[in-house]
Amino acid sequence: MPIITLTSDLGDGSHYSAIVKGAILRLLPSANLVDVTHTISNYDIMHAAYVVGRSFRAFPEGTVHVVAVDPEQAEEQAEAIAVAWEGHYFVGPNNGVLSLICDQLPVESRRIVMSSVLLDQYPRSFRAARVFAPAAAFLASGGELEELGPEVPLKDLRWGDPSYSNNCLRGKIIHIDRFGNAITNIHKNEFLELKMERRFEIFIRNVRLRRIVTTYSDVSKADALAIFGESDRLEIAMRETSAAELLGLKLHDMITIEFTV
Repeated sequence: MPIITLTSDLGDGSHYSAIVKGAILRLLPSANLVDVTHTISNYDIMHAAYVVGRSFRAFPEGTVHVVAVDPEQAEEQAEAIAVAWEGHYFVGPNNGVLSLICDQLPVESRRIVMSSVLLDQYPRSFRAARVFAPAAAFLASGGELEELGPEVPLKDLRWGDPSYSNNCLRGKIIHIDRFGNAITNIHKNEFLELKMERRFEIFIRNVRLRRIVTTYSDVSKADALAIFGESDRLEIAMRETSAAELLGLKLHDMITIEFTV
């Protein structure tokens, strides 16, 4: 049974997400539709990329992932594309969200211009139903990626890499989850490689932390903590409350780890 996942900012329970599902099922009734989430923050491609990037490998190869987070763009930038990467297909706008998910180039990317795929009954502004849904159904039914249209360069956005100088590792917050935990771009392996036997202090906003815990129960309720989460990225959190809210953490805030002998 072909699998199509759906990630969007259309809202859970909205008629918009229902229309997208209906468009797919009319074309491919055998499709197994999986709602990843429809509550991505409005137009937030980094939020969408993080969610899809962390979840797509849980699905079988051949799964088609629709990413419908589509800020208004100039016409020349408003390409609808399909991408093949790591045995999966991704369908969405060429606004950088798919390059953040794939996080490696080159990636095979095609502009969706195949006229027989487009659903003209939906307006151009509703590309999730007009373009993304039928393109996903086409791929899930065995259609070839190259049939959708010509190759097109993928708009290249990157999470950014941490920097290291003067015994300081500097990174940034790249995602804040629904619990208010702030995930950074500092990977566990990179931290351990630099740390060696040295002590360290973590600085972010007005918070200073001198250890990285293994579970939230290692600290008292409402205490700030640093932990390597399921993504193996360093997270700043608080036990049983929102670190983002109480500490004022925001996307792109800088985090510094200072190593000492």
